[in-house]
Amino acid sequence: MEPEQVFGSSETHRIPELFGADVRASSEGYGWVSVYASLQRERPFDARFEAIANSLVVLHRSGPVEVTLRSGGAVLSRSIPKGSIFFLPAGHACEIELQGALDTLQIYLRSELFDSARKDQLTPTLVENDAILQHLATSIELALCEQMANSALFVDPIARALANRISAISACSKPWQVRVAGLAEHQLKRLRDFVDTNLESEIRLESMASACGLSTKSFIRIFKASTGKSPYQYVIAARIERAKRLIEEEQEGLAEVALRCGFSHQEHLTRVFRRLTGQTPGQYRRNVN
Repeated sequence: MEPEQVFGSSETHRIPELFGADVRASSEGYGWVSVYASLQRERPFDARFEAIANSLVVLHRSGPVEVTLRSGGAVLSRSIPKGSIFFLPAGHACEIELQGALDTLQIYLRSELFDSARKDQLTPTLVENDAILQHLATSIELALCEQMANSALFVDPIARALANRISAISACSKPWQVRVAGLAEHQLKRLRDFVDTNLESEIRLESMASACGLSTKSFIRIFKASTGKSPYQYVIAARIERAKRLIEEEQEGLAEVALRCGFSHQEHLTRVFRRLTGQTPGQYRRNVN
């Protein structure tokens, strides 16, 4: 049964209030009972937050930003990309050092929303790029900003789904283990378009990360989780696929094909082509013609 008490800021850590955040919206006065939410621009701070009875979910709406998190002896210090979800379960104290300004959506969830059998297994967790968590969090943001009539009826099932999703991830994690869900479909499309457009020239890792809106370190981890390849392997495979198409469709020389695919010269193309396909470009041309 859902608690009848309206969920107010007095049951949260009061982070925006304590550190002078620019609050754009909050659920104060909305009559929500299972969830409390606020939307703000946070300033840098370094503080300890004691354990409370409710769980905190934070959606990073901007980034990347350098953050250090400490809880129960475990420490995580890293650049956290936009779209990441930070989860602090009820009953866990935490130290947070935010080193830059950050747009956040803070969502506090009643402990009653979580499966009682899993509560003791929940650990502080950072989840990068989970499309489901992002969708659920932004749905709460929508209700927060549009001041929807009877919004509690809309928000309660979303809050429960959010609790179920994040507890399933957190319960099988070590404290501050970073869980990477992979690139979202729109990020993969932007990356494919970027690589295809720039295949004739040098493609730098930093540029690939920028195309996805991620820091270089985050991009490497998330890309591997999404494709099973390193960025270098992905680009080389794309160059070979273009070389195959050009060899099949056109009659230009292999030296020109090499340059149009981003290889430094024909010998470079031949060496990589043989390694990935088991035959030389000349052999491939004879076999397809």
